[in-house]
Amino acid sequence: MVKKVISIFIVGMMLLSFTYTPEGKVTAAEASSSKVWWDGAELKPGQIGRVTILKENTLFMLDGRNLEPVRKLHPGEVYRVYSAKTPDGYVPMYGVGGKYYVVQNVYPNNTGHLKYETPSKSKLALVKQ
Repeated sequence: MVKKVISIFIVGMMLLSFTYTPEGKVTAAEASSSKVWWDGAELKPGQIGRVTILKENTLFMLDGRNLEPVRKLHPGEVYRVYSAKTPDGYVPMYGVGGKYYVVQNVYPNNTGHLKYETPSKSKLALVKQ
């Protein structure tokens, strides 16, 4: 009876080791699934991060060297980021797909209008597989 209880305890501990991991670690379930999840959203191939709109901002289309406003973005909206660049004389720009960009700061007083985050290296590596 004691051996059976110990065996069940050991098996339970082994199962727990596959389900709990600290932030940034990949679980066995994530490694075996075809989708990679990052804070409740699927991480797509080519995605390098995400932006969360904190204050009203503008979505731009980059046409050559011209930034054309497309529409207003509202607080709480979240967009996948596929590229990031800082052209000479410009502020950081985050590519959200196609020719569309969100600009970090349009004017000097526009700080804090969005939050840029990146996933862990292990999650990015899983997406590439």
